Amino acid sequence: MEIKIDASTFRSYLIFWSGQLTSLLGSSIAQFVIIWWITLLTESAVYLSIASFVGFIPQIVLSPFAGVLADRWSRKKISGVTDFLQALATISLIMLFWLDIVLIWHVFVMLAIRSVFQAFHTPAVTAITPTMVPKNKLSRMNGLNSLSTGAINLVGPVAAALLLAVWEIHQILWIDVITFAIAVIPLLIVRIPSVKKTREQTEEKPSFSKELAIGLRFIKSTKGLMPLLFTATMLNFLLVPLSTLLPYYVRVNHLGGAEDLALVSAFFGAGALGGGLLMSVTKGFKRKIVTGMIFVYIIFFGYSIIALTPTGMFWLMAIGALIGSFSSPVFNVSMLTILQIVVPLEMQGRVNSVLITMATAAMPLGMIISGPLAEYAGTSNLFLACVISGVATLTFSWLFTDVRHIEKLEISADEVSPES
Repeated sequence: MEIKIDASTFRSYLIFWSGQLTSLLGSSIAQFVIIWWITLLTESAVYLSIASFVGFIPQIVLSPFAGVLADRWSRKKISGVTDFLQALATISLIMLFWLDIVLIWHVFVMLAIRSVFQAFHTPAVTAITPTMVPKNKLSRMNGLNSLSTGAINLVGPVAAALLLAVWEIHQILWIDVITFAIAVIPLLIVRIPSVKKTREQTEEKPSFSKELAIGLRFIKSTKGLMPLLFTATMLNFLLVPLSTLLPYYVRVNHLGGAEDLALVSAFFGAGALGGGLLMSVTKGFKRKIVTGMIFVYIIFFGYSIIALTPTGMFWLMAIGALIGSFSSPVFNVSMLTILQIVVPLEMQGRVNSVLITMATAAMPLGMIISGPLAEYAGTSNLFLACVISGVATLTFSWLFTDVRHIEKLEISADEVSPES
C-alpha cells in the first residue's frame, strides 16, 4: 500500500515536529549546564574531549543498526520509547546532583547512555519527515527545521546561563524532563505513517544484514556520493575541536565566565537561525552542491576569526561564530533535501543512518585527540591548523573528485537490491 502524503499528513507532521522542538530545547539547556560543570570542575581540555567522546561514540557504533530497525519497526514507538529512556537517564543524573554524590565518571556514563538512546531516536525521526511532508515542501521544511534549531541553540545557552545564576544544576536539569513530558502529547495524538505494510507485500522479507547491504549498495552506486561522504568526514573531523573545546577556550584561554560562553553559543545559534531562515523562505538554491561548497568555505572563514580572537574580545569571537554557523544550514538543508527526494521511503532509515555514520566516523577520534593537542600546541594554533586543512580538503574534493555530480542522483531502489 502506497503512503499518501498530502496537506493532512503535513499538518500532522507539524504537530509532531513542535513536540520534538520542545524536547530539543530542554536538551540544549541540560547540555550547556553539564558541559559548563565539567569545565569549572576540571579546567581541562582533556576532560572535555572525553565528555564529547563518550557522548558521541555510541551513536557512531549503533546508528547503522538503528537505521535498519527504523525501517522495520514503528518509527513512532522508537521515537517515544527512546525519548522516555533519555528522560529517565536525566532523572538519575538529577538524583546524583541533588544528593551531592555526583562524580565526573557518573556524568560520563550518563552522557554515554543518552547517546545510545539518541542513536535510535535520530534515524527514526529523520525517516518520518519524507513520509509526511510533500516533496515540494521538503526543502522549506528542512530550512524551517534548521531555523527552529538555530533559535533553540540561541535561546538554550542564554537561558541556561541565566538559570545558573539562581538555580542549582539539579533544578535546571528538571527542565529536560518537563520538556520531554510536553513532547509526548503530540506524539500520542498524531498518526505517523508506517512503511511496514508496503514492505510486507514483498514475497520475501529481507534479513537484517541484507537490508543493511541494500543501503550500502545504494550509497556506493550513486555517482558523487562517496567522495561527498569522504569530504564530509574530513570536514566534520576538522570542525570537532571547535565544538569540543569552546568552553575550555572561553574559560581558560580567554578567562571568561558562563555569560561569555553563553554569548558565543548564542551567536552560533543566531547564525544557524539566520541560515535556517534563508532556507525556509526560499525553495533552496538551484545548484545545491555548488552553493553548499561555497558556504563551507565561509564556515572556515568564521572558524579562523574565532581562532585569531585576541584574549577577552568575546564580541569578535561571537562574530566569527555568527558567520560560520550561518553557512551550515545552507549546506545541510541542500544535501538533506536531495537525499530525501531520491532515497525510497522504505529505505530512508538505513540509508540516512549509514550516511550519518560514515560522515561522522572520524569525529570520535577528533574529540579524543583535540584536548591533548590543545594543551600541547595551544588551542588557537589547533583551530588555525584545522582551518587550513579544511580549505585544502574542500578544494581538492571539488577539483579532483565527482562530488559536483551529486545533484544528478537518479538511482532507484531496484537497481541496488541484493539480487541485482
